[in-house]
Parts: sequence; structure tokens; C-alpha cells
Amino acid sequence: MVAVLPDAARRVGTEYDYRERRGSATAGRLLKAIQLDSFFYSAVAENPARTREAVLVGFASSLVMGLGLMLMRIIPPISWLLGGLAWGALLLFGGSWFLVSIGRRLGGSAEFGQMLRPLGYAMAPQALGFVPLADFIPGFLVGATWSIACVVVAVREAQRIPTRLAAALVVAPIFVLIGVAPLVAIALGGGG
Repeated sequence: MVAVLPDAARRVGTEYDYRERRGSATAGRLLKAIQLDSFFYSAVAENPARTREAVLVGFASSLVMGLGLMLMRIIPPISWLLGGLAWGALLLFGGSWFLVSIGRRLGGSAEFGQMLRPLGYAMAPQALGFVPLADFIPGFLVGATWSIACVVVAVREAQRIPTRLAAALVVAPIFVLIGVAPLVAIALGGGG
């Protein structure tokens, strides 16, 4: 049975109690991450011992997503490895830096490591990119959407800000990138 901690107690650095057998702890943490468990994200933000595992989860999910895109013949074979590593690094380290620097200006309180750990676990649903759900719904779209929801919860818990502000902090840059990417492609001569 999992103890439900009051709001103040769960943010002081207490470790979330899983009562799991040895060897299944990582799987249990991944399950809590994809279930959008706010207690989990708050606890992992305060636990520096989870940094290595969070980074490995982030990179592994990016590589699995890239492998799925390669198998669906969306990207060339070498691109899944290089692209997966680059995507993981960009999201983990660049995303953590961005979310901390902008989040602090908006009243957040997270340090870089406190943002990196929850963000790494929040990237886990990207691994659905390996699973082609249907011809018209690629798994990476479902995984990306689910991952965005996980990142919103992770940012809310790590920064200790309201959900609306966390959602704006996560979704606004996505819309900016969607708008800017075609302009960059045209400017670089790839626009036709």
C-alpha cells in the first residue's frame, strides 16, 4: 500500500514509497511516470540518486522512437542512431535549461538537476514510436502527445507552479518551433 503524503510533506525531498521487489524498481518508476503520477515527479525531482537512470530513460526512449521511425521507413537507417542521440540530448539538456531559465522568471524554483530528472522520465512514452498503431496513426504521434502531457506534470511538480503555467511553458515553444521550422527550411533553400 502506498502512503499518500500531504502536499507539504511530498515536496520536502521524501522518497516515494513503492514497496517493490528488487529488480522491478525501474519498471515501477517508469509505470508511475507514464501514469502521470504527480507524487512520483515531485519525489524524483528531489532525489539526485535518480539522475543517471532518468538520463538513460530519456536517451533510451529517444533511440527506440528513432528505431521505430526507421522501421516504418520514415528516416534512413543511420539517422535513427544519430538522430535519437541528438533528440535525447536536445530534449534532456536543452529542454531542462530552457524550462529552468524561463520557469524561474515565471515564479518557478527548480534547479537544473531538479528539472532534468523528471524530464528524463517524462520522455518514456516516446518509446511508443516503435509501435506502428495503424497506417494513419503512427505510434510516435501518440507517444509524443503522451510525453507532452508527462512533461507538463513534470514541470508543474519540479517548478512548483500551477498546471496552466506549466502547460504554457511546455506547449508554447512547440508552436514556435512548428512555425519557425518551415521558415528556416525555406531560408536554407529546402523550400522548393
